[in-house]
Amino acid sequence: MPADPFKVFLYYLHYKYGRPFTSRKSLERWQNKKIKKHLKYVAKYSPLYHGMKQLDQYPVADKPFMMKNFSKLNTVGICREEAEAFAIKAEKNRDFAPKLKGVTVGLSSGTSGNRGIFLVSDHEKNQWAGYILAKFLPNNLFTSCSIAFFMRADSNLYEAVRSRQIRFHFFDLYQDLGTHRHRLEEICPQILVGQPSLLLMLAGEKATGRLAIFPQIVISIAEVLEKEDEARLKKAFGLKVIHQVYQCTEGCLATTCPYGTLHLNEDIVSIEREYLDGHRFIPIVTDFCRKAQPVIRYRLNDILIERKKPCPCKSPFLALEKIEGREDDIFQFQSPDGTIKQVFPDFIRRCFLFACAQETHLGDYRAVQDTDGKIIIHAHLTESGKKQVQKEFQYLAQDQGFLLPEITFQPYTWEPGKKMKRVERKLPLKLPEGGSTNEVQSKSTIPQS
Repeated sequence: MPADPFKVFLYYLHYKYGRPFTSRKSLERWQNKKIKKHLKYVAKYSPLYHGMKQLDQYPVADKPFMMKNFSKLNTVGICREEAEAFAIKAEKNRDFAPKLKGVTVGLSSGTSGNRGIFLVSDHEKNQWAGYILAKFLPNNLFTSCSIAFFMRADSNLYEAVRSRQIRFHFFDLYQDLGTHRHRLEEICPQILVGQPSLLLMLAGEKATGRLAIFPQIVISIAEVLEKEDEARLKKAFGLKVIHQVYQCTEGCLATTCPYGTLHLNEDIVSIEREYLDGHRFIPIVTDFCRKAQPVIRYRLNDILIERKKPCPCKSPFLALEKIEGREDDIFQFQSPDGTIKQVFPDFIRRCFLFACAQETHLGDYRAVQDTDGKIIIHAHLTESGKKQVQKEFQYLAQDQGFLLPEITFQPYTWEPGKKMKRVERKLPLKLPEGGSTNEVQSKSTIPQS
């Protein structure tokens, strides 16, 4: 069954013109009521969570927990084996239209490489479509709009936004960019959606005159959008704001406001914050809209950074400075005294930012801490550029107090269809005695229902 246009329209109106929250306190009171109502449903229909009506009764979950308990956790009676087989078949056939028992099934490899499966009911699909349209449609539902969407896999979830006025076009990331050029120009999309690595390639094509498209809105998804990449996209497409959607298997968690600030979508999710320092935190997500596959107290391994200054839009939704990356991509080094020093991905990126001020040909890069602890830099660099990057890492080691391992350089490559990670740690996690480092403070903000 396709999306219901009337219901999508109602959700669009609700999220576009609904009564705004007057304060943070009013938002939290409203959230608590929504969570309480949602948990009553989940406690009744989810075998795994049967009888649990208080949020603090629910265990903190992660992807392995969700996948291990998939069959008992969902409320629509779909077992993991049939869902996984169904999703893999769709991937192989590149046919994402069919549904399983009337439910959309999606497969996500995830940036961390752990496979995830998600279920979305038709009701949730209508709600999601209305929400996304309310957030990003440049005009209204009755104005013609063409959307070009680059993804690894299509889904009838995304087809929910299609209507007579809204034309949705899926572009397969696994196909060569050259095959998309003519179709893109023919469509001339008002909205262009894709991961930063792909958007940068399109920006390069446009800058050299090989691609003539003029999107009004560019939306970055699936990967961390670096500040320097954001600036490149703004310049290439002539836009003041590059929008972002922070969405994963567990839901649509954050979107940008008209001022370009990323805000948590706290009108559909509640976020507990497990702080790593004064402004970095790991989000623990409770989605009070999803019923087919409840997402309750789900701990992501993303590192989010709170925005220090208030956003001019004055939204009570928590504003983010940026998504820093994955918790498991924090680099780890030996200190002179033998203890472990953790260095957040942002500090690694700064080495390239500072090096770029001296080396104009830095371009794209990746920094990987290999399994032996050594650092591999993937970039097209001159000899002076390599020396400058080396120097910035030496400054970082001195400033942070760790022993700098060997650094080697390789050409930069990007594999289409694979998520780009500027900073990646392959080194197995090491913890000192006691199970944690003195760099991480763990505490949570937990809304009470």
